[in-house]
This record gives sequence, C-alpha cells and structure tokens, in this order.
Amino acid sequence: MVRAPDLSGLDRPERVRALKAALATLDGGASPVTAADLRSASVPGTTPGGRHRSLPAAGKTGAAGVTAHSVVPVPGVLADCLPGGGLPRRAITAAADCPAFIIELLAAATGGGSHVAVVGWPELLLTGVAEAGGDLDSIVVVPDPGDRPFAVTGMLVEGMDMVVHRSAENVQINATQARPLLARVRRGTAALLVVGARFPAPAVRIGADVTAYHGVGAGSGRIRGFDVSLEIATKGTPPREVLLRVGRNPGTDDVPVGALRVPRIPDLRVVRTG
Repeated sequence: MVRAPDLSGLDRPERVRALKAALATLDGGASPVTAADLRSASVPGTTPGGRHRSLPAAGKTGAAGVTAHSVVPVPGVLADCLPGGGLPRRAITAAADCPAFIIELLAAATGGGSHVAVVGWPELLLTGVAEAGGDLDSIVVVPDPGDRPFAVTGMLVEGMDMVVHRSAENVQINATQARPLLARVRRGTAALLVVGARFPAPAVRIGADVTAYHGVGAGSGRIRGFDVSLEIATKGTPPREVLLRVGRNPGTDDVPVGALRVPRIPDLRVVRTG
C-alpha cells in the first residue's frame, strides 16, 4: 500500500503541497501538476467555446446529521437532489463519463473553495473550469498514475476535498478489491468520484448526457450553452431526473437563441468550438 504523508495539523493548502511532494517520489513518478499549469494545453475539449458562468454552487444543510461540512459543493440544481446538498465526503459517487458534466462539478467545487484532484484523465480540458467560474490553482492533476492508479487515489482522498478518478476502460471492481480504497476514503476528507470503474454499492450514482446545444439555429450561430440531462440515485431513494443548463440559455440573450437537440448517443463528448 502507498502510504500518505503525515497530514495531521496541516491546513488544506499545506496538505495539498505535502501530497504532491509524496506523489512525485512514487516509483514510476505520478508526476502531479496544478491545473493552472495546463492553461495552454492543446487537447480535446470538454466545453463549448465562449465564457459562461455555472449555476450557483450549493452545500446546504440537508438530511438529519448531514451539513455543508460533510459534502462538497455542486451546481444548485444537482444539490437539490442530494442529501446535504452536495457530494458526500468519505463516500464513493459513481458518475457517467460525460466530460462537460465533470467540468461543471470541478468548477462548482473549486469555486466554493474546495481542493480537488483529477487522476487518470489527461485529455480532460481543465481550462473549461476557469471559464465556468472555478479555480485552476485548486486542482491537482495526475495524468498518468502508473500501474497502481487506485493507490495514488487512495493517497489523495486522505487530504483533498474531492478526487475524480477515471479508468480508461469500464473496469469492474469487486468488494475485495474495493475494500482497501474504501477504508482510506472513510478515514480521509474527500468525496471520491469514480468514472469508468464500477464499484459495488456507491453512495450516489449520477448519469449524465448532453441533450441540447443553445445558440445554433438554421445552420448558423455560435454555441453559447448546453443542457445536460442528469439522473441521480442515492441509497434508499428512487432515481430523480433533472436538467442542468450551462452557459447562456434561451431567455438570457438579447435575440432568440435556437436549441439544437441531439440524440442520446453513447460516449457523446462536448468539444471546444472556439
């Protein structure tokens, strides 16, 4: 097992620095960087062009015993569907492989003051976080976690506010394999968001599909926003469907904006348009 440094007595920025230093010493070099260092990276995008502001983040008091301190902030429409109004800390959330949605989560979390790590997702265009009102300086990125990706994630969950772990393939994790990571999640401080890997009995499941683009009409125009259809399921409650609207939507522009509907296509991606 990869051991985390002693984080007792450290504030959040100090914890982040200690974790980055520890990751850099791993065999194979996990090579952590800050997302702000990737501003000019030319990689496949995840958000439409043009600046936009995310929906307000929320982390309110919810179910009995659940407070803002036990969750990580999320966009407001999603907060209304989650106990405590955010992603639960010390628990696993399974999310769909929808980069546009992940960018919005990162923007809401860092915009609310959280420190986040992204593991195993080198093509995720994190500059979209800044466009959505988030803070790139609050994101640590481990593009290639090597041959022990969950060991790297296990270290990070002990000191970050949220960790996004993406597996390139749809990996099935059984209960025995999940036990060491889950133990670290429970004694840590982070909400762990897994994409691709299938864990047994996650606390929350979130499905996400981009279903419409706004700003394009009659073959012309510029994408100014998009809709993400979400399905949220938590333990003991039936799934709920909500619509996350991102960017400049109909009703906020000086001129009418057309909506381009798109079918639900597996592995749909949103790419930067300018």
